[in-house]
Amino acid sequence: MLVVTSLGAIAFAAAMAGAAPRAAALPPIVVTVDVAVDLPPVLVSIVLHEAEAIWQPTGVTFIWRRTPGANAAAIANPADPSPSPTALRVTIGDDLGQAPPDRVPLGWIVFEGDDTPAHEIYVSHRNALEFMTNARGAARPIAQMPMAEQNLMLGRAMGRALAHEMGHYLLASKAHARRGLMQAAHTAYSFFEIDRSGFAIDKVMQQALAARLRHEPLTAATLHSGT
Repeated sequence: MLVVTSLGAIAFAAAMAGAAPRAAALPPIVVTVDVAVDLPPVLVSIVLHEAEAIWQPTGVTFIWRRTPGANAAAIANPADPSPSPTALRVTIGDDLGQAPPDRVPLGWIVFEGDDTPAHEIYVSHRNALEFMTNARGAARPIAQMPMAEQNLMLGRAMGRALAHEMGHYLLASKAHARRGLMQAAHTAYSFFEIDRSGFAIDKVMQQALAARLRHEPLTAATLHSGT
């Protein structure tokens, strides 16, 4: 079953009141990143930065390991430069995915059963570009955007989609919330605006994540051991 970050004509959820308190820092999670299409390195960096910024209040951080075929410079932790096996892989490409006719999936993750996510997330650059093209009122026409603005807007939307799919992976759950990051669908406005409050992570989700990481750590130390 596919769990997708999808976009439809739905009411925009109210922003969550106040920022979630910062959780204690956890060891970083190693993520392999494959870039399957020719994208500007800056766009890939914006995608990863946006996803990490959304997760940062929880204390969860990431070591992004670009594969040799990726067309952008690796973002690595200077204290941990050597390659290591990782449990999670993110592919950025142009696949269309599967979704109802009225929705455009920006990202997806496959579940094997109710609570066993596969170890790969896919983020669709092609779908994000199509969505931005059709996002009337949420973003100005692409033809009027300089390339820097286009990369910023695309990276913002793709990074928020990636952060949502990471939520399914980290929580090992297909469930969606009524608001915030794990809301089932977001409007174009929430994907492209500067404010990230529509993708906030509330206390309940932070507590669920902390409980899972205590039970089944997904940290760099665990992944380096090959387990």
